[in-house]
Amino acid sequence: MAVPASKMEAAGVPAAYHAWRESRWEEIAGANGKAKVVANGKIIGRDDHTLPGVPGVWSTDEAGALTVTALEADGVRIDGRTVDGTAEVPGGARLEFPGGRVGFAGGDDGAYGMVVMDPAAVERSGLRGVDAYPYDPAWVFEGRYRQAPTDRRIEVERLTSPRSTEAVLAPVDLVVTIDGAEYVLAVLEDFPGQRLVVFTDETNGTDTPAIGRWLVLPPLPPGSTLSVDFNQATLSHHHLNPSVFVCPLSPPGNHLPMRVEAGERALVHDTPGHHQRKDA
Repeated sequence: MAVPASKMEAAGVPAAYHAWRESRWEEIAGANGKAKVVANGKIIGRDDHTLPGVPGVWSTDEAGALTVTALEADGVRIDGRTVDGTAEVPGGARLEFPGGRVGFAGGDDGAYGMVVMDPAAVERSGLRGVDAYPYDPAWVFEGRYRQAPTDRRIEVERLTSPRSTEAVLAPVDLVVTIDGAEYVLAVLEDFPGQRLVVFTDETNGTDTPAIGRWLVLPPLPPGSTLSVDFNQATLSHHHLNPSVFVCPLSPPGNHLPMRVEAGERALVHDTPGHHQRKDA
């Protein structure tokens, strides 16, 4: 459902926005797209860890290296070699699991993260695109980062089942003026180096998901000015796989009392009867 760049430019849509839409779809459905992630987790310390739907027991050894314990029948392979017993997982190794799934692990010194992907997940789900509002230059503003108290953390809900709360690092606020009114939105750093504004507005629950949307912003120092483009407001990763992506909800105060009719609205599927709920 991609719109040719020539048509978008003829309609007054910047080429940079077209490029962003293409890169966004690659992020979702490309070779390492998030819509292909079927499991992820952290392996920290000597305790045994398991991942839902992933065979093997994962841990670290005395030297802090990642290990997996599995039977030959489990079908766990490391760089093409089947595991039967306990094996070390070298950095950058390719992990293979039954059903064509592949995994990658990263980290060191007793702390690792692992992602398992199913290359056929997008095709099987019928996902074919992302519905978005038409590009509107009126939703592009200049904002600035305002310093927050040192090491500030904000209690936010996570989309776990049942829901949980977590104190997430929030190093700066985003200050932006819309229609003459100044709004201050807390900026989360859920992962090192990623600045994220999770916000809600008056379209939620009808045109867009009730849980709100995201603005992914650059990691600039306090006092910096930056472009705030609501045309690049995205859906949460949670919609791609709710059991895998337990994303944060918007912090208290991150509500815009208006209809932000810009950015992504919903996932689009070919599968009959498959519709994204606006109340999720």
